[in-house]
Amino acid sequence: MSNRIINQLHDLIKSLTSAEKRYFKLYSERHHTKEKKNYIQLFNKIDKQAIYNEELILNSFEDQSFVKHFSIAKNRLYNQILRSLDAFHASKSTEAELNQNLHYAEILYQKALYGQCERVLNNAQKLAVKHEKWGPLIQIIRRQKRLAENDHYEKNKGVDIEALFQLEQDTLKKINAESELWFAKSKVFLKLFQKGQVRDKSEATSLAKEVAEIVKNSASAPSFEAAYLANHTESVYFFSLGDYSKSYEALKKNKALIEENLEVIKDEPGIYIAVLTNLVYVTAKLNKFEEVDLYLRQSRNLPATLTQQLTEDLELRIFTNTYSLELAICNILGNVSRGIPLCVEIEEILPKWEPRLSDVRRASFYHSISTMYFVGADFKKALQWNNALLNSVPIDTTEDQFCFAQMFHLLIHLEMENYDVIPYTLKSLKRHLDTRKRQFKFEKIFMEFMKNVSKSAGDKSEMQFIQEFSAALSVLEKDPFEKTVFEYFDFQAWAEAKITNQPIAKVLQVKAPEKDIL
Repeated sequence: MSNRIINQLHDLIKSLTSAEKRYFKLYSERHHTKEKKNYIQLFNKIDKQAIYNEELILNSFEDQSFVKHFSIAKNRLYNQILRSLDAFHASKSTEAELNQNLHYAEILYQKALYGQCERVLNNAQKLAVKHEKWGPLIQIIRRQKRLAENDHYEKNKGVDIEALFQLEQDTLKKINAESELWFAKSKVFLKLFQKGQVRDKSEATSLAKEVAEIVKNSASAPSFEAAYLANHTESVYFFSLGDYSKSYEALKKNKALIEENLEVIKDEPGIYIAVLTNLVYVTAKLNKFEEVDLYLRQSRNLPATLTQQLTEDLELRIFTNTYSLELAICNILGNVSRGIPLCVEIEEILPKWEPRLSDVRRASFYHSISTMYFVGADFKKALQWNNALLNSVPIDTTEDQFCFAQMFHLLIHLEMENYDVIPYTLKSLKRHLDTRKRQFKFEKIFMEFMKNVSKSAGDKSEMQFIQEFSAALSVLEKDPFEKTVFEYFDFQAWAEAKITNQPIAKVLQVKAPEKDIL
């Protein structure tokens, strides 16, 4: 829950590995001789700061002329670091290698070394096709077309021109198809991320049509990206309906697709992590616990599987996906002995990555941590993390999570016996639900329950209201559009714990089909 002001130059420097820092200094020694001392001194000073403090830096360089134009100096240093990173990673990704070859080809062409230029472009074309890098491939084809025009097409046969034309048309068709698929997929995801899981039939019907169209269109220009997007959209759509079996099938199709195309996704391992970690959660929901630990281990061992270095991006994705999922499963199982230490570990690591997390991901972490402390009966900590969600995450980007955080806020205060807080919070929740048109069955039942129980203020009638609440939940759990509520928190387990006078962790453990999943 860091509130520090983010400075882009500081963030860039702190993201560098030891090897990248070392290379930057060597690179600066070779370039910009007059400014290299300033560059390296400013770099070192910023690198030593855990939290960026510009005033301290300015004071330490007050006798240097460059502080008079400090914003310019920072901008030059920022660009110098990017140039050094470009040189350092020049051949570490297919995209970088292709861009480098395009640059080589341009140099050779300008020197009229057309044969050498053609050889570089032909090799680059093969690489781009193999890895389905359509953007660079179009640039390669355009340069090959320019070569074909040399000497009035004297050195080129018609069949070569036709093949080049056909390759360009096929590539453009794939780019266009993937662009349309991405747009259609993103519209579906935007609805799901903002609104949460599907809660009514008309919404489900509308989304079903959109998803069916995406799957149909994915066959128009076959490529890895098109097939991946179709499978990915299906998996998320079925998950939003609570149909975990069909979501599981779509995820398995994507996992097989990825493993058949490891070379294609080598530059984008994040999609492999996403599929594996989604499988972790869905298999847990389907009680396929023999697969849970397998996919969790595969996620954390991904750099070794892809035989590549652990980058900041990959490290961030592994942290956000595997830690959030492991904690979510601990919440499902009531595994407090593992979940609480995991929360402590996440709390230590989270500040490093928090500025880079999306609002949805941040809200998910806050909610999972709050839930685990609630299950562990540490209601003060549960309230702290739930308040973090309510106070720092925008409503519009996380409407579903925000709504349930408000309800969870009431439940925590009930456990803390803060009966005087409940009526005011209940009014706030009602306003929010009315404004957002979220008058679903569960929300109505929950609000009625909280209204009644707040009046009881802990007397004997409270148990009667809890029993009535439990009975109503038993009916809701069978409703396909209402059972998604229990993705956020097992309200039924909480009610059962109160009725039987047991810790909720104990009830969750008994309900879990396996006791030692993790």
